[in-house]
Amino acid sequence: MQKSKFLTILFTFLFAISTQAQNCSLTDTLSSPQKTVNIPSLIAVGTITPAILTGMYVYMHNAWWSESQTDFHFDDGIDLKYALNLDKLGHFTASIIASNAFTDILQTTGVQRKNAIWWGASLAIVNATIIEIKDGYAPYWGFSMYDEIANIAGAFYPVLQEKVPFFQAFNFKWSYDINYSYETEYYKYRLAHDKLNSKGKPEGYSFIDDYDRQYFWLTIDWATLFCKDKPRYKLPYCIDLALGVSGENLKTEDPNKKIQREFYIGFDINLTKFFKKKNIPYHICKYLNFYHLPLPAAQVSPKAKGYWLMY
Repeated sequence: MQKSKFLTILFTFLFAISTQAQNCSLTDTLSSPQKTVNIPSLIAVGTITPAILTGMYVYMHNAWWSESQTDFHFDDGIDLKYALNLDKLGHFTASIIASNAFTDILQTTGVQRKNAIWWGASLAIVNATIIEIKDGYAPYWGFSMYDEIANIAGAFYPVLQEKVPFFQAFNFKWSYDINYSYETEYYKYRLAHDKLNSKGKPEGYSFIDDYDRQYFWLTIDWATLFCKDKPRYKLPYCIDLALGVSGENLKTEDPNKKIQREFYIGFDINLTKFFKKKNIPYHICKYLNFYHLPLPAAQVSPKAKGYWLMY
């Protein structure tokens, strides 16, 4: 369920960046309204985007949804037990990214920002809802209203930030512990239940389902809130505060290990602070900025522990 969501967002914002790069003459459109819509660009985007998404859905159908299908049904409650609901943060954050990406794509065609942000949010919801509907036919899942609520909330959060600037100081990020020197309980579970592939890894293992390695962050731009007259690109004003959450032993079969959430407090670098103009490099960093870079942090619950570098 989360694998399809992740790939959808990945391709969407990569397409957004490539669209902006191909429309360098429209760079100013991303920072200021344009009076007329570039019809050829709008037609191209309107043609290419559905084609890319259709191809992606066909691929995902063959890869993940083709084993078996049932009649459409709603989730029976198992979704609320999955990954301590950390996946809801994944839906929320992914929809924020998709909403931004669709908005930027529309702006490169000349659609004014005041209209593009609403259309961007709407397209992000449509995009996410299609995936949820597909899950409604999956035998092990179902259409999850809670996932859909997270999708809608995430899609409209950029609109809230646009309409109420106060919320621009609060952003959401994702990170992943790439250290494969240890095996999480999810990995061990898959190792015990799945066949091994040619690389000796369990066939059913998916990194995006391994929530023991994933972290979701709320970053707080304290400098914008309290030091508006200070240069944002200088230390310490370019460093934001970060509150993070993850999970531990989420797929364990060991009765001695407790399934629990982990909470963190640390720092974050807002890459967009280093740009005075919203040019192409700015927009590339804008999407890179959705990933929390490794920085010092401390775990505050369920135990206290410090990290020089925390993913």
